[in-house]
This record gives sequence, C-alpha cells and structure tokens, in this order.
Amino acid sequence: MTPKLKILKRNLIHKNFIFIDGMSKTGKTVICMIIKTLNNCQNYVPKWRYNNILKFNNLNLIDEDLAIDLILQDMQISMIEDKLSRYVNFRKHDFSSVNNSSYKNKYINNLKIKDNDYEINKIIKNLKKDRNIIPVMLDDFFPNCRGKFSYFLNFKKIITLRSPIGVMYSNLSRNKMNKIIKGHPWQIGFHYLKNNKKVPWFIKPKEVDTFFDSDLVGKYMMFMNTDYKPYLNQKLYSIKKTKFFFIEDVWSNPAKTVKKITKFLGTSKSINTDLMLKNLKLPRINLEEKYEKEFYFLKDKMSNLQFKKILQNEKNYNFKKNRYGF
Repeated sequence: MTPKLKILKRNLIHKNFIFIDGMSKTGKTVICMIIKTLNNCQNYVPKWRYNNILKFNNLNLIDEDLAIDLILQDMQISMIEDKLSRYVNFRKHDFSSVNNSSYKNKYINNLKIKDNDYEINKIIKNLKKDRNIIPVMLDDFFPNCRGKFSYFLNFKKIITLRSPIGVMYSNLSRNKMNKIIKGHPWQIGFHYLKNNKKVPWFIKPKEVDTFFDSDLVGKYMMFMNTDYKPYLNQKLYSIKKTKFFFIEDVWSNPAKTVKKITKFLGTSKSINTDLMLKNLKLPRINLEEKYEKEFYFLKDKMSNLQFKKILQNEKNYNFKKNRYGF
C-alpha cells in the first residue's frame, strides 16, 4: 500500500491580505469597491473556488492539508499574476474592473512586462518590499473554518451582513433557487446524487426528500438555514483580526465606513475614494421605505410559520447589528 503523503503548507511571499467574506447579496462588492480605491491596495479578486475547496474538505472529500495548500498556492500565484496584469479584468462596466482602481495605469503598463525568470524574480522582490494590501472576496468561508482551516483566521478579514429579510427578498425576487436546482452554468455551487435526484450542496442527505417536497419559499428557507444562519453564530464574533460591516450602516454612513476600513487596514483613502462612493450612490436614502417593501413582499409570499422564523432571525440580526455595527 502506498503511504499517504502529507502535503506541506507553503509560506507566502507576504501575508498582507484582507479577506472580504459574507453571504451573497450582503454588500461584499460595495466593501471591495471601496477598498480597491485606497492607497496601497490592489484590485480585488473574487475567489469563489476557495469556498468550494473548504466545503469539499468539510465533507471529507479532499485531504485537509492538500485543501489548505491549494488555496495558498492560488493566493501566491495570484500575487504574481496581478503584477503581470494576467487574468486582470479590464471590462469597462464590471465592478471588479481595474478601471475603478487607483492603480489603473500601473495595470495597463504591467501588460508590457515579459514573462521570464528575470521579471518574475523582480516582481517577487518588489512584492516582499511593497507588501501591497490584497483584497480577496469570498462567500460563506469563515463561519465554516474549522480544524486546520483555522490557519486562515490569522489573516485580517471583513465580514459583511445584511438583514435576513433583505437577503431573503433579494434571492427570492431574483428566482435564484431554480438556477441552483438546475445547476445553471453561471452558478458556482455543486450537486450530489441522492435518491436519483440532483441535490444542491446546502441540503443534508437526510433532508433531501423534505427539500424536493417543499415549495419555492420552503427551499429558500433551507438555503438560508445552511448559508445564512452560521453568520449569526456568536462564536464568529469572537474571532480576532475581524471587522463586521452591516450593509445598512454602510448605505447610510459611507464616510464612517471608509474611516473604519482605513484604520483597520492601516492605510488612507485616495482621490478616487470619494468618487467611488458617488458611483456607488452612497449614501443611500429611503432605506426605511426599501425595508418596508421587502418586509411586506415576504409576508405576502410566506406562510405564517415561515415568516415567524424569518422574524426570529431578524431579531438575532438586529441584536448583532446593535452590538457590533455603527
């Protein structure tokens, strides 16, 4: 029998990363758009594959040491590729486009750099010296870090949250569940086979029949229970090197948001930061009317029991927001 190999955890060129984590539609992109305009910050990169690697690990489908090093490998290679402007987004209207970055001209000039040993070694040397802040956007990552994956808790991280009513409304009004169930090519989740059915990742094997017997709202409730509820777990709020941003606070007080982020990252805003806030239409008005619309939309769509459960989560959310928000 071939002995099991222990995969070694690599040392990064530097560890000046900031992870932005949160469930879909909770404001991660808004935070990333602000960070990318700050001094000494690179353009942000969405890394959805890290979430899946973590989930595969927690399902015992991949060796834990291998899973961790796959993420570290990608982090390290991405540091170098960024300086080559390889795989960098130049699309004009995308949020992650370098057109919104403080270093837009540098990214354009980087396209001229040759890919050879001399240039790569020069990039590595400069990375060690400059230690630019590297924003990485994740989904559903830190609430699920356990075992050796606790290593990633040593990095700075921002976790975004939004009211359960807002998240439920956003997902339900966009009909996201049908795309998840069918495995739409633009979805990043995965499925497994159970009882001859294609089951989305967030459903436990013992809940498969319940899921397929449920109406659309019931399916969303099961999705929320798996993906949203961990963000309300009190243990999450004791993790060091973590800042929590509640999107309602960000919408209403972007100036305070910028101050908190710059202090946390040890940097300052640039001439592009205020312009970005304007482009993001911040601050936003009529938030109470927006919430009321979402509230009554869900009340109309949900059963009394379903709506009661959402309100219970809402109560827990408001407790966290009052304690850890602005």
